[in-house]
Amino acid sequence: MTHEYRGVIHVHSTFSDGRGDIDQIMLEANHADVDFLILTDHNTIEAKLRGYEGWHDCCLLVVGEEITPKTKADHYLALDIPCAIDPSDDPAKNIAAVRKAGGIGIIAHPTGGAVVKGEYLEYPWTDWDAGPFDGIEIWNHTYDITGKAKNIFELIFYVLFPKAAKAGPIQDVLDTWDRYSLSQSRRIIGIGGTDSHGLLSRYSDDFKTVCTYILAKEAFNYDAAHDIALVYEALRAGRCFVGADKVAKASGFKCEVVCGDNAVQMGGRACLSRGACLNVHAPEPGLIRIIHNSDVILEEKGVDLEAALESPGVYRVEVKRRVYGRYVPWIYGNHFFLA
Repeated sequence: MTHEYRGVIHVHSTFSDGRGDIDQIMLEANHADVDFLILTDHNTIEAKLRGYEGWHDCCLLVVGEEITPKTKADHYLALDIPCAIDPSDDPAKNIAAVRKAGGIGIIAHPTGGAVVKGEYLEYPWTDWDAGPFDGIEIWNHTYDITGKAKNIFELIFYVLFPKAAKAGPIQDVLDTWDRYSLSQSRRIIGIGGTDSHGLLSRYSDDFKTVCTYILAKEAFNYDAAHDIALVYEALRAGRCFVGADKVAKASGFKCEVVCGDNAVQMGGRACLSRGACLNVHAPEPGLIRIIHNSDVILEEKGVDLEAALESPGVYRVEVKRRVYGRYVPWIYGNHFFLA
């Protein structure tokens, strides 16, 4: 049995370039019914050093870092680290430093860009072969607003009318995620981030946009150390999915591979020789798609899908939701590995 918790990852406070202090952020997180929040201020874990990590009413604050080089490119989220990591302009050194610290390293907004002083600037990830990164931020809410606006006029329009922005992961990022998961035969976590600074909109509004849901092995017991360990364990294992709550609440999404008498969760490995069946349940009707090695092999409309898996490789599930007559990105599950 697993326990689902709704998380917000990639948030900035006044300890770096965010508008709100920790008390304000956690107040708004509670108003938005967030179960856990991972703070990732630029090049600092000051919030942890000052004792803010832990429970704030009904929301658990976890503190990480966004390693931010002077080049502005190659931003790297460092989670579960004991101390801040000094940024290097070489992404390979940042990946190695997080790994040496025993942390979880996640490439942030890999195609990230923004309109700065009227000019569109790219802040991308520049070297996919820099080292064994642990995950990719496949969907960044702020990039939906700032990164897809190509001029100041579009930016203003998307800020005023965020639902008009073209929301969703970049297909090249999803393809890269699939390709590296397959070629390196290792788990590469896919997460969603808000990249919230409290500048374009209120934190509480951002916290209802792109969320990362985890499936914890145990229930939270409100002991901070115990519950933070549960969050990190679920992320490391890939037992998580990205849900765009700005489209519809993603809570209740279920996806598992049944192999004999065993049910394998996202992030897990299954054996084809025992027979493998992928079972999917969406919270609401949508377009359910099964992706195998980057290719869509099956899609059906509805709430439930059951499919026999016959080939080795990496599988994941996407669900699109019908909004105003068209299907839009909604839920992205992590990979299963079949051999």
